[in-house]
Amino acid sequence: MTKLFIPYVMGNKDFINNIKVLDKNGADIIEIGVPFSDPVADGPVIMNAGNKAIKEGVTIDFIFKELASHQNEINCKYVLMTYYNIIVSYGEEAFFKECEKTGVYGVIIPDLPFELAEALKRRVSQYSVKIISLIAMTASEERIKTIAQHAEGFIYTVTMNATTGKDGTFHPELKEKIKSIKELTNIPVVAGFGIRTPEHVTNIIEVADGVVIGSEIVKRFESYHPGEMEEYLVSIREALNK
Repeated sequence: MTKLFIPYVMGNKDFINNIKVLDKNGADIIEIGVPFSDPVADGPVIMNAGNKAIKEGVTIDFIFKELASHQNEINCKYVLMTYYNIIVSYGEEAFFKECEKTGVYGVIIPDLPFELAEALKRRVSQYSVKIISLIAMTASEERIKTIAQHAEGFIYTVTMNATTGKDGTFHPELKEKIKSIKELTNIPVVAGFGIRTPEHVTNIIEVADGVVIGSEIVKRFESYHPGEMEEYLVSIREALNK
């Protein structure tokens, strides 16, 4: 299986241009963050980017409109990372209908527990959009098994007990947990949170089927130098291809 590169971009005024850069430089699935005023899973880099996007006037309607206009120009899959309040405010059925219409492959909802996510799946089952499961390192073996057996699209394992962007030591049981999750499912199991460098990638993909890189990508787009960004993305893709 090819190792997946899943970079994250904030849904700001420039997000379509940023998606095109990632698409051209080896991304397999792009995670688009929907700006939200209380992003409990996000660290300071992504939180600040979200606040800037809100000040720019970016809303979920803007993101849907941009995706509708440009979806034929994007070759890789893309998913939305959003908090449940945004979905409720939009209307669950209307939200998933719009996701399907604009080519969204899946939705990650970090503040929605497994049981509520399963109930949501049933309510919007007529749409092809996948609800992506997250598994934390603190989850029990029984809960991991339950989540893995119901997961769709890919499984997002959280590498540490922290918000996004923390550049620390990965959870000591991370690799063993990923191995055990992979035995429970046939879909890709990827790792995210705190992954920044090709060395991090090389380490993680000894067991994971791919990586999510968020804060580092967001930070680099904020001080965007095209040549440097492409060089970084190529280094990540090469690490994944080894």
